Amino acid sequence: MSAPPRGDAPLSYAQQGMWFLERRAGHARHTVAVTFRLVGDLDAAALRAAIQDVVDRHEALRTCFPVVAGLPVQRVVPRVEVPLPLTDLSVLPEAERDAAAARFLAEDLRRPFDLVRGPVVRAVLLGLGPREHILRISSHHLVSDAWSWWVVILRELEQLYTAHLHGRPSPLPPVPAQYGDFARRQQEWLDGPAGAKQLAYWKEVLGTASALPPLTLASPSASPSASPSGAPEAEQPSRTQWTAVPQPLYERLQAAARREHVSLFMLLLAASKRVLRRHVDTDDILVGTRGGFRTSAEFERAVGLFVNLLPVRTHVAADADFRDLLHRVRRNLIGAYTHRDMPFERLVQVLGLWRPGFRPVIGACVTFQTAPEVPPALEGLDTTLINHDPFSAHPLDLGFFEESGALRVLLAYDPAQYDDKAAARLLDDLHEELDAGCRELEDA
Repeated sequence: MSAPPRGDAPLSYAQQGMWFLERRAGHARHTVAVTFRLVGDLDAAALRAAIQDVVDRHEALRTCFPVVAGLPVQRVVPRVEVPLPLTDLSVLPEAERDAAAARFLAEDLRRPFDLVRGPVVRAVLLGLGPREHILRISSHHLVSDAWSWWVVILRELEQLYTAHLHGRPSPLPPVPAQYGDFARRQQEWLDGPAGAKQLAYWKEVLGTASALPPLTLASPSASPSASPSGAPEAEQPSRTQWTAVPQPLYERLQAAARREHVSLFMLLLAASKRVLRRHVDTDDILVGTRGGFRTSAEFERAVGLFVNLLPVRTHVAADADFRDLLHRVRRNLIGAYTHRDMPFERLVQVLGLWRPGFRPVIGACVTFQTAPEVPPALEGLDTTLINHDPFSAHPLDLGFFEESGALRVLLAYDPAQYDDKAAARLLDDLHEELDAGCRELEDA
């Protein structure tokens, strides 16, 4: 059973920034969807009940965002029904089913959520055959993040599906803390001495910061995303390109990181900054990386938007020695992590970190994904992940994924600024810089 609702809570700072940007855009931007192919004997009733149990457990998934006295608030409702409608594609010729499923999923991804009335979560099931289905569960990003999905929701779904299959009660303990608790606590922290101390640090680091200019690879016809009047133009979905770091290079990167006493991400970030420096006429390379607010153990099993964007500002000379750059990035990143409780949206407000078109100053993001994307182990089913192109608010968004002893790279990019050829060139440049950085460290 879900807990009784409490009073309205303020939005966290991350939620405020996302809510404002989506409202200004006038259309859905921030849908998070996980999609799996299920092969085996599916009990759809047990699956639907398990999904419902997850929603009942987590207030964030039962939250809507009405506007009260001109400001959005979080309002938890006591019960949200999450149906699991089945669309049967098995009536189509077998050769057409996957294409029809892809069209359905693309359309589903564009369906907006009603933030004022809710719900902010939905699920659909596609039937491809008697023993083959596709499951899509979606939520608005205002109420979830990658950790919420891969570490909390899907792991709970595994246990709850098994319980319903066998007619057993839920084996899960109560959730120790809810997202509204975090939002209230964040505001108290910001008003206290620790918040003031972190803000002073960021003022010193970012006081003279300016946005990373568009790379020389940007399309000549690229135009600003806002008209002179400030009205946003229609956005195009982010495009993506994946690549894999060759295994011998990956092993060299790991060895180099150990020798230099840095994390693998510090080395990857240094190489990424050197790639960006190739294509801009400035040594001041400011990027963002995603950190988390889950610094308290009680929120590790909570669902919500606990992501924070951390600015990482580094001086990168065109002829920078890689070891010097690596250890400069190490200091920059440690400083950012040490002061990661300061919401980026608060920094934008206080420091005026805006680009033309009323967009935040961070134009490129580089992130190391720490939550492993492991599909749910549903009893009696073979479950595999179906990827989709994610939305990114940044013109360039580079993600590194360390999975099963391999290193993959995802580049999401704004097609209004960078075409496919430019994106491929950036990934080629990244391979070159990773190899060159290893050689410099090995030869020194």
